[in-house]
Amino acid sequence: MLPILCTLLLPTVTLGAFADYTPYTYPDSMTQSELCGQSKPSFLCDPNNITAKRKTKNPENSTETVEEDFMEKELLYVRGETNCSCFEPRMCATSPRGYTISIAVVEKMRLDNNETTPESIKSAAKIFADVIRDRQSRGQCDDDLIIFFSARDQVVYTSMGVAVPITEEQVQRVSEQGEVFFRKMQYREGLEWMTKQYKHLLKVEKMEKLWNWPLPEWVVFVLAGLVLIVLASLICTFVYIGIRFCRKDRRDEYSVVDN
Repeated sequence: MLPILCTLLLPTVTLGAFADYTPYTYPDSMTQSELCGQSKPSFLCDPNNITAKRKTKNPENSTETVEEDFMEKELLYVRGETNCSCFEPRMCATSPRGYTISIAVVEKMRLDNNETTPESIKSAAKIFADVIRDRQSRGQCDDDLIIFFSARDQVVYTSMGVAVPITEEQVQRVSEQGEVFFRKMQYREGLEWMTKQYKHLLKVEKMEKLWNWPLPEWVVFVLAGLVLIVLASLICTFVYIGIRFCRKDRRDEYSVVDN
């Protein structure tokens, strides 16, 4: 087993009063889907509904629609869109699926009274994620990973099997990108982003660039285009004025010579 990275998050999170968990009391989303807040077996477990689905309201008839289960589907698709990594051919022949990504979310871990420092919380998150991954045993040859997130403890951790071809540096980068969302309490968006990035890495693809500006990307491009147009206009104006000034000086010289 290859435990990877734990990152503390900065903001303070205020959530409802739900029970905390240990890695041994945490439910399994495949066999206890309802306890995980899921209507059917899933690779996502969120007992406290931290990653609540976004709702959109139709202005015409005032009806609300719940967003599509993008993250849940993405976790399912990664198995079919990646290749089996097992060294023994018979294992891939029996079960040709690829890597497995799971997500475990809690409001808070059950910690000892002395586990209050950032280091002790990191250590607790590491143990929590590693134990859950071992309990669930969802890989076929230690080729699975789990993203563990605790909202009130402000920590995210990725635990991976030895067959997962992702480096610590890549996990660090993905975790830091996830933190951008977590600081805004956009928990579902952050976990969706981390899932997509890990999927790219498992498919040997380039990771997506995270746009972290307050303005939308298209607005920045439009503003940049307008600035370039203004600068080009100013340059053309100065060049035109310079040419006119030079021509005027030459005409004045000719007038002096004629006189």
